[in-house]
Amino acid sequence: MKRIISIFNILSLAALFAFSSCDKIEADDNGNYITFAGATGEWTDGGTVSDHSQRVFLEKYTGVRCINCPTADAVIHDAMSKYGPKLIPVAIHDSGTFSRPFSGNPDLRTEDGNVWSKYFGVVQYPSALINRSLKEGSANIADPTSSMDGAIDAILGISPSIAVEVNSQKTGGGTLNISTKVEFLQNVEEKLTLTLLLMEDSIIAKQSQPNGTTNDAYVHNHVLRDVITDVWGMDVDADGRQGTRRAVTIDYNGLKSDWNLARCHVVAIVSNKDSRAVVNAAECKAQ
Repeated sequence: MKRIISIFNILSLAALFAFSSCDKIEADDNGNYITFAGATGEWTDGGTVSDHSQRVFLEKYTGVRCINCPTADAVIHDAMSKYGPKLIPVAIHDSGTFSRPFSGNPDLRTEDGNVWSKYFGVVQYPSALINRSLKEGSANIADPTSSMDGAIDAILGISPSIAVEVNSQKTGGGTLNISTKVEFLQNVEEKLTLTLLLMEDSIIAKQSQPNGTTNDAYVHNHVLRDVITDVWGMDVDADGRQGTRRAVTIDYNGLKSDWNLARCHVVAIVSNKDSRAVVNAAECKAQ
């Protein structure tokens, strides 16, 4: 649920917080405050996570009017061929000029992706974040038009501190029942958050090309459709001790009629609550 609150109602924000403690208030360029109240669930003791792999969350900030973005798509495609399921990419279309849809084409922009773009300081397209790593206290923004293998290899070379697993099943009424498990493989002192998002593959939309032409039948993959939880996630309710296993189930009823669920995936990312850096991630088909 996303609500827009006029700046003139700012005095009511205290009451709003009282009812929605998980909400994230962001001011937009016009001074309005947008509240992102995501789906939540109750954490319980969970079972073992079967796959303890370290994975990489790669978010590409892109746009249909960006002439260099197809080059980035090719680089990411090659990386996926190399790293397989250990690399989880998502394509984010924010509210920038380069993301404005062509007439008669799907609008791939999202409010949630726009909040991330502004927060991380994305100013050129394409840009990429790899596990939301930091450099000198700021987001380490990479150029996805050239190989990012070195940064990916560095993350995959570490011993994971947590393991993550996510599963999804469609229930009656068009609801997705999403179950996530987290297992602590090492002691973790930092506070963690779980963010769930939905992305869709194989969306056909016009795309500007490096040679100045447009491709009317360009295939867009890994497109962010919605952040299911709060845009910055929900707290992971765990003591952080090695061997701790926790699980949470969330019912998501935000599916849109123009999304093709058979081509959608659910992504779970567990992050450091303070730095936003991604600790580990997992992906599953939305089914």
